[in-house]
Amino acid sequence: MAALHGGLAFEHIVKAGLAARHPSLLADGRDFATMLHAAGFGDQAGAPLSKVKTLGAAEAYKRLRSLLSIPVSERDIDTLLMARNGVAHMGFHDATQTADALTQAVLVTDAVLDDIGEGERDFWGPYRDARHDLLVMQQDALEEVRRLAVQEAAEAAEWERNPLSAFIKSIKPAIEQEREIAEKVLATKIRYAQKLFRICSTQRLYASDMKSLAGMAEMRKWARPGECNVTHSRCPVCGYRKGVIRSRIGEDGGDVIDENVRECFAEMFDCPVCGLELDGGRELSLTGLRIHYYKDIDTGDTFTLPLGL
Repeated sequence: MAALHGGLAFEHIVKAGLAARHPSLLADGRDFATMLHAAGFGDQAGAPLSKVKTLGAAEAYKRLRSLLSIPVSERDIDTLLMARNGVAHMGFHDATQTADALTQAVLVTDAVLDDIGEGERDFWGPYRDARHDLLVMQQDALEEVRRLAVQEAAEAAEWERNPLSAFIKSIKPAIEQEREIAEKVLATKIRYAQKLFRICSTQRLYASDMKSLAGMAEMRKWARPGECNVTHSRCPVCGYRKGVIRSRIGEDGGDVIDENVRECFAEMFDCPVCGLELDGGRELSLTGLRIHYYKDIDTGDTFTLPLGL
């Protein structure tokens, strides 16, 4: 928001500098009604004052610089105006340029205040000294740009030396972020199941009964392609021993070389007692449920490989 407010303040102070000389300097030359208002002939304009069309910020600054010596070029304010427009129209801008943009706005403001005889103490009030902190921010921003450039150069060199290590480092933040999101989603699901379990307990009902009364399916449908394998496990919320785990069945036995064995990957968990619903191996593994096992398609038995195999 600082970029938006700074951009608006810049436009207003520039137009104040023009208006101090003559209001007609603010008028968009393509709109005759505006020119009449600015020249003092508003009663003949044919349009109310509220509909006047003034210059845009860039054009206003161009006019002001032709009348006043300001140590900020028209190109220098591009960053400020781009940041302002980015926030106003799209809701974002390059945050690394905020300090530079606001610094230019402060320099222009001080020059116009001096020109129109407006005291900086009255204008800036308690921010009179703090506005100079922007210069320090600008220097810090430049240092940050240099630091990032050095970091990027080092990362590029590591990609040359050891591509695998560089790749692992590059995806680690995304993996951590994904895990953090999964943990938050899981925590929400667990709190919901705990609350539903307490409600159901007072009514001596299961969550599946509540769903049935509400006209809902007692258990979700299998949402993955192909058939699933069903096993049971203890619910991590209410302790019910027959929580339902549905798993995706692989095309073969994976590490087990046996045409009668299929590798299975747990994808869904549903508890009919507390209503806990888990999705994907990450959520199941975070609660300690088994997510990988093997199934003998002849006997229907399931098993896991001993450690070390």
